[in-house]
Amino acid sequence: MLGLYVDELAALCQKHNLPRFRARQISEWVFQKYVGSFAEMTNLPAAQREEFEKQYAITDSLVEKAVKTDDGTVKLLIKLGDGSLIETVLMEYRNWTTICLSSQVGCAMGCAFCASGPLGVQRNLSHEELVEQLWHCFHYSSVHNLKPLRNLVLMGIGEPLANYDNVLSLIKTANDPKFFGIGQRRITLSTAGIIPKIQRLAREQLGITLAVSLHAANDRLRSTLMPLNSRYPLKDLVATCRNYTEITGRRVTYEYMVLDGINDSDADARELALLLRGENCLINLIMYHKVPGTNFRPSPRIEQFRDKLTERGLNVTIRRSLG
Repeated sequence: MLGLYVDELAALCQKHNLPRFRARQISEWVFQKYVGSFAEMTNLPAAQREEFEKQYAITDSLVEKAVKTDDGTVKLLIKLGDGSLIETVLMEYRNWTTICLSSQVGCAMGCAFCASGPLGVQRNLSHEELVEQLWHCFHYSSVHNLKPLRNLVLMGIGEPLANYDNVLSLIKTANDPKFFGIGQRRITLSTAGIIPKIQRLAREQLGITLAVSLHAANDRLRSTLMPLNSRYPLKDLVATCRNYTEITGRRVTYEYMVLDGINDSDADARELALLLRGENCLINLIMYHKVPGTNFRPSPRIEQFRDKLTERGLNVTIRRSLG
């Protein structure tokens, strides 16, 4: 991606016999105004704009398709430099927009209910590809006048902690005011529960929110829904998350997809309440959306399930469905 670091741009400007301050100007156009072409950089000499437009592109990726749903959600299909495709989602709320990014091309977790599971994993996204994905969101927003982009969630295609180093670099770039300026407390990373990476993340002492996909309150069911559980069982996972909170001071969010006849009974609620009793956490209940090729159905009992948990003293929300 062009303009990620001023030093790299300075070398480019030196190659074209331009003063160093031009590098900062270009960076501001790319990361403060989110322009998509050199022709828009009006404080550069016209001849230089034309030359750069012929030789360079702002990004190596491009938005192949943008689809807006009835509720205002925007889905961006992004084509990477090697032709791989990923999806990014922009979700508008009352007075802000939340960005949902993908971290991999495909996913290796194999969760039974997930649309990405059958794809398998092709590769991790590089730091530059992650940044470009985020940049496309800001560029689209600036062109289409979306509500301010305030929150970032790593909940798209892929397992973020399986791409640890690049995702960590992305979080720091997203937070940097020179680039996107998203506060760490407005960044959420969602994981299927890779315990060693959660332990490592705790030591980073970030201010982000960790969201852990639970979806079941016992190992038998969770291993059926999420094969990763056979390596990292619930007891160890909850203990790791407790330690994460102790180290960072940030409570963990547990995500629970409520599936009809699978994990939505009163007994399931009691078991979940027992598992998380005394934990400093939030439970985020998620309404399931039908995925072709699966037999799972959304539960009509999601509100009753919530009530059973709150009766037992847990903090529970139901995620708003968008898109």
